[in-house]
Amino acid sequence: MRMHEFNRYTLSLCAIAVMLAGCGGAASPPGVPSEFRQSTARDEASRSIQNVIVVIQQNRSFDNLFSGFAGADAPTKGLTSKGTYVPLRPIRLQTARRCAANHRGDYFEIVYDGGKMDGWNLLDGQHPLCPYTHVARAQVHPYWDLAQQYVLADKTFASTKYGDFVNSLYLVAGTTRVKRNVYLAGQPNNTPWGCDAPAGTWTPVLKHGRFDLRGPFPCFDQFPTIADLLDKANVSWRFYYGEAREDEFPFNPYTAIEDVVDGPDWAHDMSAPATNILDDLTHGNLASVSWVLSPLADSDNPGYGGGPKWVSALVRAVQKSAYWQHSAIVVVWDDPGAGLFYDNAAPPQLDEMGLGFRVPMIVVSPYAKRGYVSHVQYEFGSILKFIEENWKLGSLGSTDRRANGFTDIFKR
Repeated sequence: MRMHEFNRYTLSLCAIAVMLAGCGGAASPPGVPSEFRQSTARDEASRSIQNVIVVIQQNRSFDNLFSGFAGADAPTKGLTSKGTYVPLRPIRLQTARRCAANHRGDYFEIVYDGGKMDGWNLLDGQHPLCPYTHVARAQVHPYWDLAQQYVLADKTFASTKYGDFVNSLYLVAGTTRVKRNVYLAGQPNNTPWGCDAPAGTWTPVLKHGRFDLRGPFPCFDQFPTIADLLDKANVSWRFYYGEAREDEFPFNPYTAIEDVVDGPDWAHDMSAPATNILDDLTHGNLASVSWVLSPLADSDNPGYGGGPKWVSALVRAVQKSAYWQHSAIVVVWDDPGAGLFYDNAAPPQLDEMGLGFRVPMIVVSPYAKRGYVSHVQYEFGSILKFIEENWKLGSLGSTDRRANGFTDIFKR
């Protein structure tokens, strides 16, 4: 995978203050911490969720970010194949060391071990304890603050075990089925991924349960995405991503959807850089449904440390805007399927595509339960179902059908 080096996105305290002062949110009562204030002026009986913002972070397991979180399945030690437990050692978000570099790629099967989740020490022969880590709490306290004030879901799993290219498509489509019993099951063999890939690029598939490298060109029209349902219902949407429109990573799944790339949605609904959402919040241009694919420097991808500051700044901007009283923010982490970081939860195997490793998910909203850990099983299709049900869009007919909705997350 080719990654560009980006200048680290920063928001100075002064810039944040100027931006937030220009937003139209109601003043918060004194004595409430300034970072995550709740408005007391809403009338829940007469309001509904009118804006959903899905923030997509990268490449962290639940245990890696939330080890030790009270009330959650979040151990501080990990099981090895020898039946022993080792402490999860603290690391920095900026730690760029990647585990499993010496293995041929069947990371999931080795780790899963029939549901024991004890094979993490077998991934890297030279550094067997490399995955047994957690990010030092001081580095991720903004995530913990959000989780402690709103809802942390401790049973959310990536939709597949076949990596970030496939999981990115599941985030917007709930499937990668291109033919009957044929599913995309890996990243393309060339960059850029998507419709701009060089001629001759192919994507691996799982065909009748067998892995086949010679799959289709990575530009797809075989499955609908949530954008199709939103367009049909005239519900506005926008996908914010990266630092520039040509960024290749983190991967924008809509660059691989033919009718978006070649149709009006590309001009109307794609927005780069991701920080454009701050301007849209300020000027009253936020769409009903927004995705924010965070820039690499703020993505939580190993080696980059800007994620907590960026996500907390975005949440504060929403809370200070005129949109807050109707909003729900879903922060979820994608998964590369490569066994980078230990997690103890065994993913239920619902079909031949997955589920994949467990990832964190936080839901922030005036309607969310307060200080709550949801133990309901979620997958990426759960986010799609939430959007579908909120706007009565119907169903994509993919994993959104089987996935649990967000009933447990919101107040009744």
